[in-house]
Amino acid sequence: MTEKKASREIYIFSKYLNEVYRRYDLDGNQEIFTVKFRTYLRRMIVKLTDTSFEDLGKYRNANCASNCLPGHSIRTALLAICVAKALGLKASEITEIGVGALLHDIGKLFLPREILDKPCKLSELEFDIIKTHSEIGFQVLRNQNWLPEPSVEIVHNHHERLDGSGYPNQLSGNQIHLYERIVGVADVFDAMTSRRNYREALSYELAFQEIKKESPQLLDRQIVSVLGDIIKEYNHQKNELTTILEMRREICHYPCVE
Repeated sequence: MTEKKASREIYIFSKYLNEVYRRYDLDGNQEIFTVKFRTYLRRMIVKLTDTSFEDLGKYRNANCASNCLPGHSIRTALLAICVAKALGLKASEITEIGVGALLHDIGKLFLPREILDKPCKLSELEFDIIKTHSEIGFQVLRNQNWLPEPSVEIVHNHHERLDGSGYPNQLSGNQIHLYERIVGVADVFDAMTSRRNYREALSYELAFQEIKKESPQLLDRQIVSVLGDIIKEYNHQKNELTTILEMRREICHYPCVE
């Protein structure tokens, strides 16, 4: 995966999401997901399943707005799939998680742009409006029979927290499905490591330390631990590559290509 290809995927996903927004009908009389979009989702899950954590940064498109919904959705899906694979889940389960993660914030399509794009922190009222996106997304998807039910529930419950402080239904403990817990952690991690209008992105390490503070009260301890292992492996591979490049510079009499 190259950054150019990743940028192209963000662009294509953005076009499909815009099409969903245009086709949406509150009465449910219109099919809002075309056959092409459904095929695209299946293809994206296969592609993301074949990628790795090290590809995450390639999906950060500098040309996107800081709260870029398509980019965030793809990165959240990639993260969730990486965690699901590390947990040893079956291919069918990974697909359900991936689909739910790709669509987890679809409700934000129907929120006011002036709130989504606000260049500073939101007021309490504005944040309450943002919090409606999971319920809106669920209502949009609940009658889409082609979608796996667990994927739709991810859209509904990815902001629920183990202590019951989440939304929209204040679920707690075992009321929150494993899939929803996985996407919840992936969503938080990508949000922390992405630039916003009002703050810079955190490094992977700093973001993980912040997430650890919310475990196990808010976020699943096992999932957070698996994410930590994935980050450690990524850092190990990155350090190994740096060492190899430095060794090449020492022994090579010609300019080295990184």
